[in-house]
Amino acid sequence: MRAERIAPEPKRLRASEAAIRAALQALKASGLPVDKVCVIGGHVEIHCGHVDGGASPEKDEGLEKW
Repeated sequence: MRAERIAPEPKRLRASEAAIRAALQALKASGLPVDKVCVIGGHVEIHCGHVDGGASPEKDEGLEKW
């Protein structure tokens, strides 16, 4: 029989404050609005808001308007 190695599961996970701050600063620098940040243990969710785009291009590759 072959002995299998199983990696031990971490007992605690925690999101790094420095990593969260860096991600939020990068989003701010790129102009994305942040609506909500959820941190549960090592899982981080960052919800960004709507970004207003410029006017839609006139060239629509021949698509008909409905």
